Amino acid sequence: MSKEFILPPALEKGDKVAVMATSAGIKDRFPAAFEKGLERLEERFNLEPVIYDTAEKDTEYLNKNPKEKAEEFMQAFEHPEIKGVIAVTGGDEQLRMLKHLEPERLKNNPTRFYGLSDNTNLQMYLWNLGIQSFYAGQLVPDLMSGGEIGEYTYEHLEKAFFEDSLGTVEASDKFTDEFVDIAADEITDGRKRYESSGWEFWNFDGETVEGKLFGGCFEIIDWQMATQKYMPEPEELEGTVLALETSEEAPSATTVKRWLMCMGENGVLEKFSAILVGRPIRTPLHGEERTEEEKEEYNEKQKQRIREEIQRYTPETPVVFDVDFGHTDPKLPLQLGAEVEIKPEKEQIKFK
Repeated sequence: MSKEFILPPALEKGDKVAVMATSAGIKDRFPAAFEKGLERLEERFNLEPVIYDTAEKDTEYLNKNPKEKAEEFMQAFEHPEIKGVIAVTGGDEQLRMLKHLEPERLKNNPTRFYGLSDNTNLQMYLWNLGIQSFYAGQLVPDLMSGGEIGEYTYEHLEKAFFEDSLGTVEASDKFTDEFVDIAADEITDGRKRYESSGWEFWNFDGETVEGKLFGGCFEIIDWQMATQKYMPEPEELEGTVLALETSEEAPSATTVKRWLMCMGENGVLEKFSAILVGRPIRTPLHGEERTEEEKEEYNEKQKQRIREEIQRYTPETPVVFDVDFGHTDPKLPLQLGAEVEIKPEKEQIKFK
């Protein structure tokens, strides 16, 4: 039986949104970026940020107090004036706050939640409760983009904030996988832009494929597979569409292959009706610089290893590569838990 989901009520212009550190903290390290994100919420989206206590804390404090983060998250869902919850950024310890959550407090007060990367942990928790959430929209770095790629992100965030569906989405014309300098005193977006070749539809037979959307950051899904506490049972994933994207650490193609191999051996990979793969960051945030040729080679190697694992474990599953979501820009705020239709003949994805 297909899992039923609740879409929390849409926001309205002027609504209050909670801004909180659901993972790491950034205000102490990147104050200009923090203020830039708040400014965008206010001026671009006409939302009123309510700064919660965790947003003021540093990462060391937050990592020592996962219960406090969980309590604040639940309080925001319960607050009658808070219409949405915005994560300040990602990190790597959100997993530790999940055991402190009380499911009924969230389930009885469904609220729209926006974030990505480490926030996949909370989004999986909400997915298990049958609550839709949005994979994008966090303060840093999602609200740092400028120009055309920024508008692609913001136009889709408008729908994620104020409407019930993203509707039909298509590939962006340009992209960047470089990083905004969030440590600068003034935040600007001078990153190199690349022409987009569109989304690559592989292994389709021309027919529309549909299913409810599940997924997020691949590293976090791998942690969830290892933890085996919050990952849905395989039968719950039957017929769903899997969304996967890799983080700013730019894991090797071999690492991605091993993650998929484990999903195959666990009997999970075969459950999905299709897979959406986000365009990857091709140079690690803290790694050596790569030439343009090396960047292209990285992307192609990752695609090839994904194709090989699909052919080994579930050879009929179609995949869309280089979709605009995840750690690169621009980004679609994927509506996790929503029904999606993948239309290869039109090169479109429709959220229903």
